[in-house]
Order: sequence, then C-alpha cells, then structure tokens
Amino acid sequence: MDLFDKLTILADSAKYDVACTSSGVERKGNSTSIGSTAASGICHSFSAAGRCISLLKVLMTNICVYDCKYCVNRISNDTPRAAFTPRELASLR
Repeated sequence: MDLFDKLTILADSAKYDVACTSSGVERKGNSTSIGSTAASGICHSFSAAGRCISLLKVLMTNICVYDCKYCVNRISNDTPRAAFTPRELASLR
C-alpha cells in the first residue's frame, strides 16, 4: 500500500475521533457560524489572535484488536486498515 492510500484511509478514519468537533461534518461558513468544515482530514483550531487554522488530521493507525460496539475501528467492522510508520507520518507534506 502506498503513502497516498494510507493517507486516504487514515484521514477518513480521523473524522470519527472526538478530539475535533468539526471532523465528520461538511458545511460552508456563513455569517452565523464559525468557519467551514470538511468531511474528513481537516480540523479547525484557533490561534491566540483569533485566526482560524485548518489542520490536517490523520490517525497513525486504525488497526485495533478490540471489538467495542460504538467504535468505527472495531475489529469486527469491515473497513480498510492501514498504519503509518513514524517516519512516513513525519514525511507527509
């Protein structure tokens, strides 16, 4: 599996991570909301000056040995699996 395939799988899996409230949602910004969001891979944060910063969000792996019924990455779920090595993740641009 090449690096782009891993990135596609692991950015898509990251949208289910609860650490980012904008993950998994796709909407355009307007005058009543804060910024726009993308369906996968993009998380928004804010700087001390109040600027919106778009961050690429990926998991290092979506491989799991547990079968938690609430988790999209549970072992019994039929989903593509991938894992980055630390060097691969650090080399993403």
